[in-house]
Parts: sequence; structure tokens; C-alpha cells
Amino acid sequence: MISFFVFGKEGCPICKKVYHKIEYFKNSYLPESEITYYDMETVDGLAEGAYRDISEVPTVVLEKDGKELARWIKVPPTYKKLREILGI
Repeated sequence: MISFFVFGKEGCPICKKVYHKIEYFKNSYLPESEITYYDMETVDGLAEGAYRDISEVPTVVLEKDGKELARWIKVPPTYKKLREILGI
């Protein structure tokens, strides 16, 4: 299973753009994958962020079968890089 974890803040326009970019990639290339968004201004978001060692937003974590493949901090991944990492 491919999973995307997006960490952001509610009032952050860049965080929203990153989420929509990941959503578009998912819908275009990996409809069976999952996206989970964590708001780092909530208790749940802070807890998950601490668990995954997230200190900056936006951050995108890409996992396959529970193993982290890549992480992007303050910049979104490019579609080319995502396709390269995932072999699609």
C-alpha cells in the first residue's frame, strides 16, 4: 500500500497547494493509494508530527507498506520524482 502523509497548518496556503498537488497525483497515477492530512495546530497533528519527527510545514512523507521511501520538507515533490521513486 502506498501512503502519503501531508503535514500542514489550516491557514497555510502553501500547505493547501501541496495537499492538492498530492491529491492530483494520487487521482492520476495511484487511485488505490491513501492520503492522510495532519494539521500541526491540533493535538492529533502534533502527536503524529512528533512521532514522525516533523518540525516544518508543509512536509510530505511517502511510504510503501509502512516503510518511508521519501520526505519533502517545505517543498512539494515533483511528479517526475514521485514517478521515479514509485517506478511508474
